Amino acid sequence: CRMLARCALLLAASLPLATSRVPVTPLRRRTLLQVLRRLTLDAPDFRGDELSIDIGGSLAKVVLFQPSPPPEDGQRPRLCLGSPRLDAELDALLKQSGERELSMYVPQLGGNLHFFCFESKHVAAAAAFLAKRPVWQPRRQVVMRATGAGSYKHQHALGGIGVRLDLSLDVDCMLSGLNFLLHQLPRPDLFTVAMPESMTPLATPGAYRAAVEGGYAAVAHPPKDYIYVSVSTETVVLEAKSGAGGRPTFRRLGASSVGGATFWGLVRLLTACETFDEVIRLTEMEGACSTNVDMQVGDIYGKAAASSRGLGLKSEVIAASFGKVVLERRGPMFFLRYLRALLRHYEEGFWLVVLFVLTSLPGLREVSRILGVVRFAERRAASVSMCGNYAAHDVALSLLRMVSNNIGQIATLYAQQSGLRHIVFGGSFIREHPYTVATISAAVHYFSRGEVQPLFLKHDCFVGAIGAHLKGRESDAAAHGGAAHGGREGGHEQHQPREVSS
Repeated sequence: CRMLARCALLLAASLPLATSRVPVTPLRRRTLLQVLRRLTLDAPDFRGDELSIDIGGSLAKVVLFQPSPPPEDGQRPRLCLGSPRLDAELDALLKQSGERELSMYVPQLGGNLHFFCFESKHVAAAAAFLAKRPVWQPRRQVVMRATGAGSYKHQHALGGIGVRLDLSLDVDCMLSGLNFLLHQLPRPDLFTVAMPESMTPLATPGAYRAAVEGGYAAVAHPPKDYIYVSVSTETVVLEAKSGAGGRPTFRRLGASSVGGATFWGLVRLLTACETFDEVIRLTEMEGACSTNVDMQVGDIYGKAAASSRGLGLKSEVIAASFGKVVLERRGPMFFLRYLRALLRHYEEGFWLVVLFVLTSLPGLREVSRILGVVRFAERRAASVSMCGNYAAHDVALSLLRMVSNNIGQIATLYAQQSGLRHIVFGGSFIREHPYTVATISAAVHYFSRGEVQPLFLKHDCFVGAIGAHLKGRESDAAAHGGAAHGGREGGHEQHQPREVSS
């Protein structure tokens, strides 16, 4: 049943969300290996230095650079591996997970940047796959630009198959990528969400999603002074201020152990979910309500007394995450509790089998998705493993609010301490998921009383990988006497990249 759970839930997680913007979804292991095959085995002219990777504790983020002329107006940058068949196949693989919507042409680099990510646990499988090259194909020494703590961990294994990592410090790459996205693109890579005044911290997922889709707005002029919060495995807070000549200077303010891995780890302990994006889908289910597990101010003082005692708090404000769980009275009879847990175990297995059958056949999968059967079975399979009468989507939503509100509050306190009015959020935890963006925005507005503006990066997940690519170009330019390494032989015009300051 556990093996069927993983297969079924991974397939169910691949269904598109009903949002106007498609969040980036990590490539599944099979898709990742297919992408690597197209790049390494089927494209003989491919160079490793066109790939830059940021291997974190949870996700590995990859940037693929390809020299290219400017695309035609209204056309999305396309992959070009020298074969129309390979281009179409690779484009379709990346399009499945939303990465193709992030592709962009960068005049300063003279080409296109393409993006994809996968779970870091698949790095070893990718290395083993690359090592199984046909004997008649000579093994090439490939140099790949890399950053992140995981790059040091996997450096030896990748070196054994002919992939040498050109390592750069993760902080330097993060700062270079951030400066590039904010100040060196034709349009800043920033957006914000205008949250309605009536939006409360306990609004439904549907209300938050509507707020994001209706209040989404690009930021034309990035702030010169701001707080940057990178929410990945952990949370890192930096202060950015404009220095001499407009060059930004950065200062590390602090960090928090509460981050994306905190949320993901607790969810895996409490539910049967197997992927991060499955959990996000769980929190976005209509009917999800964290007040079933969270204790509110009104639960302590009473709905009417909460606002009349001079607290300045609304009754629906969360007083204690998971506070209602401690109030539950469990039956004293051990045998009945054991019997109930046993029945729940078998019910979980039943729903996992149902999910596997529904998602195995393409035609049946589409019909089940339209009828809502997949979502119902997924919700039941995740919920029956819970202790007590709690639903998995309520628990996941409570955890997401707890982590997001803490991150928003920590960022707001750092901004107020530094006297800054803008916070830029990035990192693989956000990935443009509408509810996560809305929750953090609402937290910042609430804790700052509207005085601090939260901003988000469209390519939030790939800041470090972009910085690794830029650092590699700087090294190539220095090694070649200032000539930027940017095109294949007989390719397009080479462009000197702008200087990137960190």
